[in-house]
Amino acid sequence: MALLDGVDLTNPCLVWPKLQEAYYRLLAGETEVRVRFREREVELAPGSMSLLKKEIAELQAACDRKQGKRARYALRAGFRPRGPGSDFTGW
Repeated sequence: MALLDGVDLTNPCLVWPKLQEAYYRLLAGETEVRVRFREREVELAPGSMSLLKKEIAELQAACDRKQGKRARYALRAGFRPRGPGSDFTGW
């Protein structure tokens, strides 16, 4: 039985936890995990970990957007050069 059987694949909030489960199973040492996605069945192996992690992050972001959560981001202060040749005159 594939991991995504019976899951609504149009809902990212239902899909990413299952892919996260596959990721953890691969981390635990399983050699392959079967995932059925739409009409295809895919066998994930430890070599596809980075791709799987990226897909999980994209699905989590899509789920957050669907639920109305805002993306988190950080503000960065600008850099003002000081020293000879700079046009910075101070505050």
